[in-house]
Amino acid sequence: MVAVTLPAILTVLALLGSVACQGGYGDGNPAPAPQPHAYPPARPQPPPSPPTTSRPPSYPTTSPNPPPPPKILQPLTYPPTNSNSPPPKPPRPPTYPPTNSSPPPPKTPQAPAYPPASPSSPPPKPTQPPTYPPTSPRSPPPKAPQPPAYPPMSPSPSPPPPKTSQPPAYPPTSPNPPPPKASQLPLYPPTSPNPPPPKASQSPTYPPTSSSPPPPILTPPPSPSDAEKKLKIGYYKNKCDHHVDVEAIVRKHVGSFNDSMKAGLIRLFFHDCFTRGCDASILLDPTSDNQQPEKFGIPNFPSMRGYEVIDAAKAELEAKCPGKVSCADIVAFAARDASYFLSGGGINFDMPAGRYDGNVSLASETLPNLPPPFAGLQQLEKMFADKGLDSFDMVTLSGAHSIGRSHCSSFSRDRLPPSATSDMDPAFAAGLQANCSSANGADNTVVEDHETPDVLDNQYYQNVLDRKVLFTSDAALTSKDMTNNLVRVYAIFPWLWQQKFEEAMVKMSRIEVKTAATGEIRRTCRAVNSKP
Repeated sequence: MVAVTLPAILTVLALLGSVACQGGYGDGNPAPAPQPHAYPPARPQPPPSPPTTSRPPSYPTTSPNPPPPPKILQPLTYPPTNSNSPPPKPPRPPTYPPTNSSPPPPKTPQAPAYPPASPSSPPPKPTQPPTYPPTSPRSPPPKAPQPPAYPPMSPSPSPPPPKTSQPPAYPPTSPNPPPPKASQLPLYPPTSPNPPPPKASQSPTYPPTSSSPPPPILTPPPSPSDAEKKLKIGYYKNKCDHHVDVEAIVRKHVGSFNDSMKAGLIRLFFHDCFTRGCDASILLDPTSDNQQPEKFGIPNFPSMRGYEVIDAAKAELEAKCPGKVSCADIVAFAARDASYFLSGGGINFDMPAGRYDGNVSLASETLPNLPPPFAGLQQLEKMFADKGLDSFDMVTLSGAHSIGRSHCSSFSRDRLPPSATSDMDPAFAAGLQANCSSANGADNTVVEDHETPDVLDNQYYQNVLDRKVLFTSDAALTSKDMTNNLVRVYAIFPWLWQQKFEEAMVKMSRIEVKTAATGEIRRTCRAVNSKP
């Protein structure tokens, strides 16, 4: 009950915390304290009409004799002639109209970037910029993206004053001015929170078209998986005569062999893809030019099986559809079909095709590319990642160790007594030691899954948890929380493992796919076309 209730409580608390965070003002900050309105004037409105006019002039006015405020000694015209006025007091900006006797000057000896047209224009409250033009009934604001703020509200440094031949018209001289044109008014200050400063060689435009310039569009480099994208399901449907079903022919030959051979076909596919990609390079026989192909590599010889199945399927396909079906696709189809037969139909998926056969096969490349049975988890993860497979794929594909046999030399040194690093179940280890012992020193074989040796199922994961697996690479799956949890999930839910195994097999089939430019369609799977 506690295990079920605690996540629910945590979820509720998280939701409550989210609501509490949204209880702030706007973007999460507390609502600003009431401040005197900086713009329009803070004095009571409408102001008493001055003696010289019947109604207050619109703000701002360009009349040469506006009624000065009580504390203004003389009106200030635009641009101000005095560039060395005392700065405003930083603690609290005065309200508008100003109570000081002089306007705030710029911080540099240069001309002010945007001086006010009234006796003084102190900064508005920091929560929102003033409306431009004034929001009086006679002067509705233009439809611009954002009104300019004066002085700047952005925390970023103010940009340099724009270089213009004449001062911009600010404030407007007509009661209802049109929106400022981009070619006339410089941008001061920028309306975005963090705008880039304008270049010195040109003036910024107003109004801005966006809050920030869009990032440059970079063309990604060509993906190495472009060849993989050419693989498709039903690739051979229109390649041969209508009565030739390529995949059915492969499945027929796979089904005609025993379970041990079927298990070998899954391993054959895995070893082929991990060395130079899924290109059937593991099938090539030695030649005078290359006496050590992949099939003679230590991980493959003499334990690899399944060559006879591929040869039989290829011979029939060449007779019915010559020069069309690659050996690489036959290997992929055979592994899919073997999984189907060994799982009793539980694993059944479509295998995309369109691969070409490789022309290079080297035994020296097998050990660096194939994960060894004595590998730890870190090494396993790296070797799978090098092939574009993640830790989930690694744990999932390891389930193929539920079928087949292994030579005792693959695990006896690091897993059986007197090994000090093995965590194998003692009774299970004793049974293996008895089966591996040989009077004549032969390298005996044992089944990899002692419970269901000829069934491709999720029993392997229970064996891992029970510490009854052969290889160090199998036992390593419990050495990390993520992989250990996945092992436990697969041990409980067989259908989930079957589904993920199908996906991982298709993903593995896309490793380093060859195309017509880098491969060929062999006439026989044991030799490239240029060789007899």
